[in-house]
Amino acid sequence: MTAPANYRKGSTWLQTSPVDFTHNIQVAERVDVRISQVEELKIPFRGVWEISYQARSYTDGNAGVAQFVRTALFKNGTVLIPGTEALTGGHTVMQTTAGQTILEWFDFDDVITLHAYRIGASTAQVLSNSDGRTGVMAHWVSPGF
Repeated sequence: MTAPANYRKGSTWLQTSPVDFTHNIQVAERVDVRISQVEELKIPFRGVWEISYQARSYTDGNAGVAQFVRTALFKNGTVLIPGTEALTGGHTVMQTTAGQTILEWFDFDDVITLHAYRIGASTAQVLSNSDGRTGVMAHWVSPGF
């Protein structure tokens, strides 16, 4: 079930709506793809924002081959936000949730999106359901340093 567009949004904070999905990462290794099921967050006014996310990933590694998922937040769909990278996976079938929280400067109408890439040749996914949510949050902290 998708919540209304204004779900968990206030004047100084934003949060994506809960959503159930499975996003297969099927592009070449280390090529970022947008996790399109997680809505973008549009910044309503400039300043320093505390941004954070959690992303539930699935990897299908084995004793001989490791499989990883790297997630990160991007600004305006093209610029990696340094410090938001998180890596999960290993030499086993694994589901885990990872994420980051940082402070970042944003301008009016900047957009935050969740992206991921895989490392390894096996199955890799980002997913969300009632057992583990994937989402992005932003809270306005200050008009600037």
